[in-house]
Amino acid sequence: MQTDLDRPVIMQFDSSPALLLIDGVHRMYRAMSEGLATLPAYILTAAETAKVRDR
Repeated sequence: MQTDLDRPVIMQFDSSPALLLIDGVHRMYRAMSEGLATLPAYILTAAETAKVRDR
């Protein structure tokens, strides 16, 4: 419960109606435990995700 909630989580947006959490599970857990409704996030496109995956 010491994770930095100011550090953005990383999510992927694709054609589905949902976002996929790529990085930030511990931050998400802490935010949910503390009842926070929002977190800062980077939202990657499918193309950006593919670039990261290909490295």
